[in-house]
Amino acid sequence: MEIIKKEIINPNKFPKILKKLMPENNFVLFDIETTGLNPSYSKVVLIGLLYLKNNKIIIEQLFCHNSKNEIKLLKTFKDKIKNFEYYITYNGGNFDIPFLNKRLLKNNIDFSIDPFYNFDLYKIVKKNKNNLGLKNCKLKTVEKFLGINRKDTISGADSVNLYKEYEKTLKKKLKEKILLHNYEDILYLLPVLNILNFIDENDILSCVPFQVNYKNKFKLQIHKCNIKKDFLIISGKINKTIKQDYIFYEYTFHFEISSKDNNFFFKIPLLNINLPNKNSISLINIDEINIIDNFFSEINNDEINKYIVKVENKYIYSNLYDFIKNCTYSILDKLNI
Repeated sequence: MEIIKKEIINPNKFPKILKKLMPENNFVLFDIETTGLNPSYSKVVLIGLLYLKNNKIIIEQLFCHNSKNEIKLLKTFKDKIKNFEYYITYNGGNFDIPFLNKRLLKNNIDFSIDPFYNFDLYKIVKKNKNNLGLKNCKLKTVEKFLGINRKDTISGADSVNLYKEYEKTLKKKLKEKILLHNYEDILYLLPVLNILNFIDENDILSCVPFQVNYKNKFKLQIHKCNIKKDFLIISGKINKTIKQDYIFYEYTFHFEISSKDNNFFFKIPLLNINLPNKNSISLINIDEINIIDNFFSEINNDEINKYIVKVENKYIYSNLYDFIKNCTYSILDKLNI
């Protein structure tokens, strides 16, 4: 196995929303090349990693000269990836991460990639494809939309066939083609993030991993948010082993953490209103939550707007996440975990 490392002065300007969500740049972009599409018997033969360090782009490519070296590649990948909190991929949620996790398990490597921390740009592009005027959601199509031109001309399927030929012949030109394809996939994914500048912030927030860091003691991962009648139901997981159950309850407001599986559950009362223009909105009913100091009768319209979590069929994630963060802090302080 070989590691090819390159450093580039970072010329790219990140979308503001990304700086807001990942202020410490504690993320890595990655992309894999394999010998086929089925992780039950196909192998990982190349992994490209891109991360930022001292205002430089660092690109590392882990390359197998022979697919039999896969286990060494995966162990090296494990050692590198665990230094980052978030992952940025393009369709990694559907392909790269499940494939890697299957191969890690198959090779008895005690590690798996938590898909919660994956920011999959493909999901956001797919959701906004029509608004962006894209004919499809392929990475090269998005690159063209943004005026990005690459040297690489092969596809992922071509890469599979080229590697099979390379494994037999070890021809340098074949290796260079495979490496260039992977290199440009991750190199140009960085400026492709600027597609976020053309997408509504609320749509972006709906696809970004959201968690609450409680005083650096532990983190609460938000997995699901949905509305059932007059309640907002939030569920997720805590990244710490809890030795006992915790419950906070008042009126119709409910919060609990289970020691059995470290899952948590929120039940928050809502006020559903039908407006004269026939639109419907859902607000967090602060009149029924004692840990919120305010009442609707005491605040102005701008303050009230902060508690709107849904308009028609669209969740307002910025309000939703702000409330979850502030409310969670107040509850956990009272529970003294």
